[in-house]
Amino acid sequence: MAETTILRCIVITPDTQAVDTEATDVVLPAHDGLLGVLPGHAPFLCKLGTGLLRYRDRQNRKHAVFLEKGFGQVRGNEVSILTPNAITEDDIDAAEAREQLLQAQAMSTTTIEEVQVRSEAIQRAKYLQQLTSVD
Repeated sequence: MAETTILRCIVITPDTQAVDTEATDVVLPAHDGLLGVLPGHAPFLCKLGTGLLRYRDRQNRKHAVFLEKGFGQVRGNEVSILTPNAITEDDIDAAEAREQLLQAQAMSTTTIEEVQVRSEAIQRAKYLQQLTSVD
């Protein structure tokens, strides 16, 4: 059987290299929507939004990493992500994600700025809940 072409997926934050793995496919949360990458993809650079980076490993298992903005680059079957914050499946559990959602929902909404902060916190907590249920 022929060897399948594989992507290398790297996620780097200012503090750590959160991910360095092989993947058969990667889906990036670009600032303007999801972007799928397969081996042989044309090179590109994009601005990332907040969301889940999803990928499948060689055994076809699904994985996800929560990203808070940053930049993504594809070049020569390598997907490189630079982000200020990355949370892997191993970094959070379902109870913690639920607690973050409850805290976000309880935030004050007196001013427009508080409404925006609360909305972003709720969205972040919902992504973290999705992260804990990746199958």
